Amino acid sequence: MTKELGNSRSGKCTAGGMLAKRALSLAVVVAATGSVSGEAFAALTYAGNCQMCHGAYDGASGSTAGGIGPALSGAKKNASATKAAVRAGGTMGSMGAAWSDADLNAVALEIGGAADLGTATPTPAPTATPTPAPTATPAPTSTPAPTATPHPSPTPSPTGTPGPSPTPSPTATPSPSPTPEPCTDEARPEIDTIPSPWDANEGKELLFSVSALDCDDDTLTIKAKGLPSGATMTQEFDPDVRKQVATVRWTPGPEAVGRVHPVVFVAVDKDSNGQRKEVSIPRWTAIRVWPANTTPEAAAVEVVAIQRAQWSAVQNQLVLAGRIKFSRILTKSERQALVADPIAIRDATSHEVIGRVNASASGKWSTRIPLESGKVPCSVEVDFHGEMGSRPVKRAPSQCN
Repeated sequence: MTKELGNSRSGKCTAGGMLAKRALSLAVVVAATGSVSGEAFAALTYAGNCQMCHGAYDGASGSTAGGIGPALSGAKKNASATKAAVRAGGTMGSMGAAWSDADLNAVALEIGGAADLGTATPTPAPTATPTPAPTATPAPTSTPAPTATPHPSPTPSPTGTPGPSPTPSPTATPSPSPTPEPCTDEARPEIDTIPSPWDANEGKELLFSVSALDCDDDTLTIKAKGLPSGATMTQEFDPDVRKQVATVRWTPGPEAVGRVHPVVFVAVDKDSNGQRKEVSIPRWTAIRVWPANTTPEAAAVEVVAIQRAQWSAVQNQLVLAGRIKFSRILTKSERQALVADPIAIRDATSHEVIGRVNASASGKWSTRIPLESGKVPCSVEVDFHGEMGSRPVKRAPSQCN
């Protein structure tokens, strides 16, 4: 992620190398004048773009390790260091030109760096003042009929004067219906939110849809960048919802297992003359491929290993350490959710639980279990989400269990 990118197997780790094969196309993002950030974006971007050169992040050492280029540690993991490398040009200049400060902060946090770049707070749009409906004119009160004049006897009484008919009340004027806000010629099309990631299995077809709306009903085309080889995308207009709907289909082969494919979608509208007008803000997702006939939960943990098991007679403690190997296509938040569950430590002979310990998000764990000398096991085993590991206890008493 710094300017000092290492050499890959085919030369330098360049945007034309790794990014063309594994990363989402930032050129599309720049063309769409939008940016996407977030933890899942950072994890997928680092794993797909940078891990081959700089290696995976090791929480215990605070640096990356295992790459074919220089490791990242200290201030080199910070967002400001990455931004400086982008400004300096070269490989990072072409690869990270479209990354926002929010993107750089998210990636820095993923590898234990500092999110030391500020981001601008958008100004909220003013609220429109509704036009009040006119008040109806009240009906006038009708004039009561006069009382008849009494007549002396035997003079017949005159007929009473009838009262005037009441004036009918006027009909109230209905309030006008609000006029819908018209679409302007500059109105952008919009792609609906896309779930991420999509989990596929080797040999089984993956199918999902992406929809887009244009406010002024211009002709829309949905375009995708980063679809894996062999994937197809068809699209048509759905008049019931007034949206363009694209359908993606892909059946992964064995070579795709364990890989992540970031994919970016944009919608482009055209005027009546067929000329392009506007491009939507991009929406991104990722496709992950798991082995056949398995689930992400079952394939998330690959190995649970005990790297040290030793009895300390001086301290009467069983000293243990080990590591969990997670699937490399898991995000950091998924690893954190898994390690919320403890590792169970058992006597390998009796299978009695003698302790529990939680691993870090990187998979490392260690613990010391106080035991009486007569209850020291000859070997121990661990169990984490159904994956098992075992190891003999070094320096165990001769009469161990």
